Amino acid sequence: MTKARELSNFALDDVPTIPSFAVGGTVSEYVSSGTTYRVHTFLATSKIAFTGSIACDYMIVGGGGGSAPAEGNAGSTGGGGAGGMVVATSQTITSGNYAVVVGAAGAAGADVNTSGGNGGNSSFNAHTGTGGGGGPDYGTDGAAGGSGAGGSENNTAAGASNQASYSGVTNVAGFGNAGGAGGAYSGDGGSGGGGGASAAGTAANSGTAAGGAGKANAFRTGSNVTYSAGGAGVNGQTNGVAGAANTGNGASGVSSNSGHNNNAAAGGSGIVVIRYAIS
Repeated sequence: MTKARELSNFALDDVPTIPSFAVGGTVSEYVSSGTTYRVHTFLATSKIAFTGSIACDYMIVGGGGGSAPAEGNAGSTGGGGAGGMVVATSQTITSGNYAVVVGAAGAAGADVNTSGGNGGNSSFNAHTGTGGGGGPDYGTDGAAGGSGAGGSENNTAAGASNQASYSGVTNVAGFGNAGGAGGAYSGDGGSGGGGGASAAGTAANSGTAAGGAGKANAFRTGSNVTYSAGGAGVNGQTNGVAGAANTGNGASGVSSNSGHNNNAAAGGSGIVVIRYAIS
């Protein structure tokens, strides 16, 4: 059973330090399986100060990619890629001040000639969750990112994942996947879904193409929350759907069957969560 309680939103200069603990971010505690964890959650770029060495777990999620408007009499633009996700356990952090960077959401494309923006990178302790690829406009390949964007009509390629895997680092793993390819304009194929932390985006199939699945993590509250899901590919007359704040989710694509559709959407901003056992 998990029991959580909020402590406060500390400022580094206002709070006395406690040996072998840390100050920074929004601080909370919960009990899970008999262990009490203290958690420092960062929804925006800041810093954290450790007053001694301590073993930490942390999750880093980059910002999700935005989507682009649909142009012409008919067309579909790709789903934004999710922000790359890094999960680390049992990492010894030594005393000192550390920067915590939280990646911004990828912007919605401003006009029919502009792709969605890539999400910003999030980072802590020399590990980075790379921002998701921005969804492409018509006829443009999907952008690479932590997870790649889906391809647009007409038969454009999806973006690749460029998230570091950290395969050579003990107890650290990075997660990201490619998007799905766009469909044929002549066949009204629609656009591909953006990649997610757990799966690649689905290729266009004359309907909604699923964004890649996100990945669940319980570090923040002791209960699983899913982060880093790819934005859906679309068809028909469909507005973009924004990624929720501090999830790293990609925005869904945009499509039109009656002229320009400028209702693109932004991705979800990133998040960094750091926890350690206190009893």
